[in-house]
Amino acid sequence: MIKIAPGIVSCWQDFSLLIEQELFFLPENIYYLQGENGSGKSSFIKHSLLPVLETKRNLFYFLYLQQLFHLQGYAIKSHSAFYKPELKLKSEWDCIQYLLHNLSEIYAIEPKPVYCLVDENLHLAEIYHYLKESSIPFCLIFCEHSSFSVTEEVNIINFQLIAPNQSRVYETTI
Repeated sequence: MIKIAPGIVSCWQDFSLLIEQELFFLPENIYYLQGENGSGKSSFIKHSLLPVLETKRNLFYFLYLQQLFHLQGYAIKSHSAFYKPELKLKSEWDCIQYLLHNLSEIYAIEPKPVYCLVDENLHLAEIYHYLKESSIPFCLIFCEHSSFSVTEEVNIINFQLIAPNQSRVYETTI
């Protein structure tokens, strides 16, 4: 379980997040980070979730697909070229599949819960279906602006601008 304490999180010099309540991210749950562009969803991932995941990385695996994934893609293609040159990754989806396949392999060796953070990636549905079909226990935390639907209950973490330099962060469930 990941726990984010309530309080004010300074993201950069002129922007902060007001986290109103303790937020829990549990394995085998889905969380939708909902809010307008610029409301702090990506900042929440970078300044709240990732630091907690880093400090507890021995308890679970985490996969972070950042908003500008093509930049991550260069690193993934380089890794693949060195370790598995026969794959010849070309597309963003090739890179994501490479990561998911590696995750499946390491999970088979040492099972641990998985936290998957997806920040506005066009392949969200495919990522979700891959994880669902893999039978790996996962927690999906995502933000996106298109229509993505699942049959499970989704916990919503809302991001609401309350001033030009601050967003309110609170949870609801649908």
